[in-house]
Amino acid sequence: MGALIWFSIGLIACIWAAIDASDRGKSGCLVFLLVFLGGPIGLIVWLLIRPQN
Repeated sequence: MGALIWFSIGLIACIWAAIDASDRGKSGCLVFLLVFLGGPIGLIVWLLIRPQN
């Protein structure tokens, strides 16, 4: 049950990052992969390098 919760949180983070990237004019697919493959570190990287609007 715990693994399902963590997977769900990770998937939600990936989807949010992809939508955020698209809204900022970047490739949502690439950011999705960054967060999906990088996990929490990928999410932190995206939060640090994402363009400001």
